[in-house]
Amino acid sequence: MITTTAIVAREPEEPLSINWTMEEVEVYTPGEGEILVEMRATGICHTDIVLSSVPAGTSGIQYPKILGHEGAGIVRALGQNVKSVEVGDPVLLSYYSCSSCASCQSAHPAYCEAFAGENYVGRQGGMKISKNGEEPWSKYFGQSSFARHSLASEISVVNVKDMIKSEDELKLFAPLGCGFQTGMGAILNSSNAGPDDVVMILGLGAVGMGALMTAKIRECKAIIVVDKVEARLEHAKRLGASHTINTGTPDKPNLKDAVRQLFPSGASVVIDTTGVPTLIEQSLQATQKRGKLVLIGVPPLGYELNVDVVQHINV
Repeated sequence: MITTTAIVAREPEEPLSINWTMEEVEVYTPGEGEILVEMRATGICHTDIVLSSVPAGTSGIQYPKILGHEGAGIVRALGQNVKSVEVGDPVLLSYYSCSSCASCQSAHPAYCEAFAGENYVGRQGGMKISKNGEEPWSKYFGQSSFARHSLASEISVVNVKDMIKSEDELKLFAPLGCGFQTGMGAILNSSNAGPDDVVMILGLGAVGMGALMTAKIRECKAIIVVDKVEARLEHAKRLGASHTINTGTPDKPNLKDAVRQLFPSGASVVIDTTGVPTLIEQSLQATQKRGKLVLIGVPPLGYELNVDVVQHINV
């Protein structure tokens, strides 16, 4: 067991707020299939905020818990039967999957039957809080990378010793664990966008930028990006965006109208990374016949997307 520090999330004191504190924790020796990782960097995702701003019991979530799911670090110790890494290897961390359900066996681990419980909720037993002996919920997304040292499931670990040239690169690549691979996968896998597609991307964080760069690599016919921060839109142009829509201006353009002024038929692929209900609804209206709407951003809990089925069939 080693003593280290972690950002511990406790139950929010006010609705839709976070209650995070830096605390001393003790991490147990790695067990079967586990790896002790000393973190060098971690990204922060909107999911970390959403899943620590809800009351205990919501979707099985309990407190205290240790979040973080875009970790990058160095292997410090191994549990039994770990084969993919050795002590001292640099690693990137990502989500957990069971490897045995139908989705995992058909090469779709992101749709693992155990995904929600194992990743959003996590497990107890890997750590304890030094000051009071509480066992926090850890192994969040298989890793809990908001701890300086953390136990990660081997399935969540990617060995990058033959790819990473420096520790600075290792830190830089941390968001590959969620943000960038999610954006890339939305273009490459979920929508399979290509040269015939008009792609619209809502939100230009790590996920949106990953989608943008992948759409550029895939040589999509047009790439429309939507954000309320002008600096992000300008950067997106440098990365290959063909059109920009700023939703932060006083006139707050309607996406349906703005997109159809550019392309009367609408966008063939829409990637939402914002979770903003108004933008989701407008983007659905901006999607052309036989188009694809990929929802990634987490909307407010309980939000339901209402669809006029007859209109949807005929428009």
